[in-house]
Amino acid sequence: MSSAISELLHRAVELHQQGHLAEAESLYVQVLQIDARHFDALHLIGVIAQQRGDLQSAMNFFGKALAVDAQQPQLHSNLGACLHQMERHQEALACYDLALRLQADYLLAWINRGNVLRSLGQFEEAIRSYEKAMELKIDEAEAYYQRGLTLQSMGLHADALLDFEDGLRWRADEARWYFARGYSLQQLGKSTEARQAYATCLRRDKMQAQAHYNLAIIEKHNGDLVQALTHCDEALAISHSYAKAHLQRGHVLKLMSRLPEASAAYRCAAECGIETAQIEFLLASLGEHAAPEAAPVEYVRDLFDQYATHFDQHLQQQLLYQIPQLLQKAISLYLPTQFARSLDLGCGTGLCAPFLRARSNHLTGVDISGAMLDRAAQLALYDQLVCDELLHFLEHDDSDYELILMADVLVYFGKLDVLFGACAAHLRSGGLLAFSVEPTETHGYHLQSSQRYAHSTSYLNQLAEAQGWDIQEMRLADSRREGDQMLQSLICVWRKK
Repeated sequence: MSSAISELLHRAVELHQQGHLAEAESLYVQVLQIDARHFDALHLIGVIAQQRGDLQSAMNFFGKALAVDAQQPQLHSNLGACLHQMERHQEALACYDLALRLQADYLLAWINRGNVLRSLGQFEEAIRSYEKAMELKIDEAEAYYQRGLTLQSMGLHADALLDFEDGLRWRADEARWYFARGYSLQQLGKSTEARQAYATCLRRDKMQAQAHYNLAIIEKHNGDLVQALTHCDEALAISHSYAKAHLQRGHVLKLMSRLPEASAAYRCAAECGIETAQIEFLLASLGEHAAPEAAPVEYVRDLFDQYATHFDQHLQQQLLYQIPQLLQKAISLYLPTQFARSLDLGCGTGLCAPFLRARSNHLTGVDISGAMLDRAAQLALYDQLVCDELLHFLEHDDSDYELILMADVLVYFGKLDVLFGACAAHLRSGGLLAFSVEPTETHGYHLQSSQRYAHSTSYLNQLAEAQGWDIQEMRLADSRREGDQMLQSLICVWRKK
């Protein structure tokens, strides 16, 4: 290397490390004007392009550097990071694997390899990659952080907390650790500790909009709507285009009976990217739009992902929720002592699983919310749990059942003919469809201001006749508390002819 190139490169790297990217790039270019195939200059211009978010330019320079020397592990690692940002995950994984074949103790490559594997949903393999990094450097905080995020993705929040607590010994000033800790505490239903973690996160970084958003969810669930609204406003002050914060603000305002403001918040959420179908559904519940035939999938998934942490406690202790017990009693009148296969559609956290398990040789649960299914899995009562939209599951499932149960599920469906037809296709002759609906005197069905559908007995009778169901039971019963009064549901058991 000539002395001129050596001097230019030395100055460029210093500037690069200090964050002066434009000045560093200018000096790298001067190196290339002397030697167009200089590996370090090509590689590091690519790194600068990647830091700026210009991934195509980064790929171009990394490609040129590879043509000069394909045996440098750091280049393959940086190329992998670029491909990961471009969501070309399999190619990124191949780059990290090659980097590690060239240098088996490359700590950052092991961590980044784990990140790609997490993106691919290969959680166990990702954990092994992080643990390899930990073997190389026991106090490598980043490996603990990324393993913790992976454990969160697996729903193992208690284990994730152990990693975050370990990492905080070395990174006590970094806000992201407190946010991650707060999220796991929130998912475990430990709202007081989650609040403290988010507050610490915000003391270290006041621009953490998502911490305010999560705090809004906690306060809404705890009934402090004023504080929930404050956190929504704080999140939007940091990022006005934060679509979910506008959406959550609309939900809070609706609960406060400030309906014009709720409508405006929902419209802001639409402008910021929330899908049109969800906003139209929410506006329909306010009487401003024609109701769709069912609640949008994203609305239901988001609702129950947020609700999962306190679902059972809220229903059973605050709402005196009776639907599982009512359905159990109704089913027991019409089913044999034991049946081969049962399907719990919209199983949630598994409130119906104990009585279904006792009478089922095989029990399958299906729900759109992964967070709800994580809690259902802890019961160890289901033979199979599937995260899917109900109709999509039925369209692709090849099993048949003696019982299909939908407990408090049809409040998110208006028109029922397609869903019931799909259920009939999976029921054996003589099999039972057991479900609950909220009643209405209005003919047919309609979307209530609660964002739940209600169905009339005349609509259900017409549907049963049209599809050939034998109605075994369809009666009103007190099902849950709303304020100072008990609400009623129709408890139904139909038999397939």
